[in-house]
Amino acid sequence: MAFLRYGFAVPAMVVLMSGSAHAALTADQVWQSWKDGAGLVGLTITVATEANSGGTLTLNGLSIAPEGAPDPLTVSALTLTENGDGTVTITPGDAIGLQTGSAEDGGSAKLTHDGLSIIAREGDNGGIVYDYSANKLDIAYDFTTPGYAANEGETPAPGKDNGSFSFEGLKGSYSDTPGTNRVFAVALEAAKLVYAINSDQPSFETKSTSNSESVNLVLNSEFTLPSTITLGEIQSAADFGTALQQGLQLKLNTTNGESTGKSSEKSMFFSLDMDMKAGPAVADLLFNKDVFSLTSKGEGGLEINVTSEGLPAPAKITMADVEMNLLSPVMSGDTAADYGAKLILGQLTLNDESWALFDPQGALKREPFDLALDLNGKAKVDWIAMAVADEAGGQPVIPQPESLNITQAALKLAGAALDATGALTFDNSLGFPAPLGEVNVNVSGAEQLITGLIATGIISEEDAMGVRMMMGAFMVPGSEPDSLTSKVEFKEGFSIFANGQQLQ
Repeated sequence: MAFLRYGFAVPAMVVLMSGSAHAALTADQVWQSWKDGAGLVGLTITVATEANSGGTLTLNGLSIAPEGAPDPLTVSALTLTENGDGTVTITPGDAIGLQTGSAEDGGSAKLTHDGLSIIAREGDNGGIVYDYSANKLDIAYDFTTPGYAANEGETPAPGKDNGSFSFEGLKGSYSDTPGTNRVFAVALEAAKLVYAINSDQPSFETKSTSNSESVNLVLNSEFTLPSTITLGEIQSAADFGTALQQGLQLKLNTTNGESTGKSSEKSMFFSLDMDMKAGPAVADLLFNKDVFSLTSKGEGGLEINVTSEGLPAPAKITMADVEMNLLSPVMSGDTAADYGAKLILGQLTLNDESWALFDPQGALKREPFDLALDLNGKAKVDWIAMAVADEAGGQPVIPQPESLNITQAALKLAGAALDATGALTFDNSLGFPAPLGEVNVNVSGAEQLITGLIATGIISEEDAMGVRMMMGAFMVPGSEPDSLTSKVEFKEGFSIFANGQQLQ
């Protein structure tokens, strides 16, 4: 979206709530901490007027922007009031936002609020904590971008992007803790988050809208700065590696209740309308020099309905379970570290109208689709060294896996099922990983699935013959009808055996 190009507004607001605290805060101390924090990241804060009377500091015409930037974030007024208990109440004015660019290439973003209250207090290690709450807080944007002319001499219509994000029942805190590594933390709770996004790009004959609503949103995050290098000095992969070694870290946890949404996409190629309903979800992210970890899980299922002029009937997709976990070393050094990947899609179903699009005669079993993948092991991985080598055009840095455990690899589809488990180790002495170990595979219902796919016309008899020959080369009949099994062994010298027969 076009408005993301003007994202300095977010760190600008962060800087406004940073600095060092004193035992009993004053309005002037809070104001000075903002100006000090701005200088650390290259922002300039100016005010049209400043007045302090009886412990109340009034700032009018506040502007925040990178040094030399022509389009600042503006706040009509800010009042900082000392409460007599060592805290300071901060009351922003009604007009907060930015106007940037021109009518042909630019736009505006505005923040409005109902009952926004911010209270500054002393935090840990001399930091400042800001507790905030609002009945409602809205962020709206409206941007225009130049159109694209396919032919010389044309005057293309401009692109339009606009939308809004709205928080209801908002409360939380923000803290800035000084130290060798400065730590910014945000805690947020909202009874409801609603957003609406619209995009109209006449040059590409596309128009889209999206609306969503989520309840009971909770977010907790921590961002740790490196000890000496500043974010503005990170210009390369090597700089990023230095920042990580100096303690750069991101932690994030989110949970939300039920979500609903609608979207519409109109284009010259394919148009559709979709509505969605999802149950509660949780996600966690950790990224530092040692590890990248991302976990997400949906509870309560997912339902998607799609209608389109290109489809003869509405399509409905439901899913009972959704889970994804990713784990990787970042800069493991000489000691192998844990990695893993987990993906679960449980009880995915299609409505009969969707099945009928490719199987009108019902040749395939219309059973729920299940996928469960769980892989893990240890490896030496240095993503930063890989990026540095790529930037410099140097010798590629190859990850070195030491082990792979196939805890689960299961697939159920149209009456057929595949299940695999195994354990491998790797010899990296030759410059690339040579596997040692075995994998056991069981398949059932494969023949009935192949027969059904032939009946639907998805594959031909010739295609099926190639599949059957491959299964015959790697697998043997199991104990049950229409079942196959295979034991694949990886031995020294890159030898591969399937059911005792050497393949390589």
